[in-house]
Amino acid sequence: MDPNALLAGRTRETKIRRDARGRWFDGLDPIDHVLLTQAFDAWIDRAEDGRYCLKNDINWAYVTIEGAPVFVRSIEREGDVVWLQLSDGRREALDASTLREDREGALHCQVRGGALAARFDVHAAMQLEPLVAEDERGAHLVIAGRVVRPPVVDDPIAWPR
Repeated sequence: MDPNALLAGRTRETKIRRDARGRWFDGLDPIDHVLLTQAFDAWIDRAEDGRYCLKNDINWAYVTIEGAPVFVRSIEREGDVVWLQLSDGRREALDASTLREDREGALHCQVRGGALAARFDVHAAMQLEPLVAEDERGAHLVIAGRVVRPPVVDDPIAWPR
């Protein structure tokens, strides 16, 4: 049997998308099943060509992600470490060197070893308040005794690629 015959008519393209607010859709139809949306959040990855996909242990398919692929939902501080609770269910330490701000004032960082961008939601950003300080140059964060001044960038999702 021709191996290409098995793939005839099949594609990894989908109409699945997540909007910039984190809501999932199949075309125009909302996907509201909580466990499915949690699984989708955990499966967001990049395909070899750089496009977003949903990837699990069995298969993968292309999806459209508007805005950040991951959200920082909350933070916890343990000594000098700032822990991020992510929308994909993971918990990881903040790499402060990847912090940046978009033109609207939202804070972003890299997660999953630098592979994906994450956007701080309002709750997580508010939890950073104890780390905020101000000097003659303006507001900044103090993380592990170090002053961090996140740069303002035009495209926080593609940065620093």
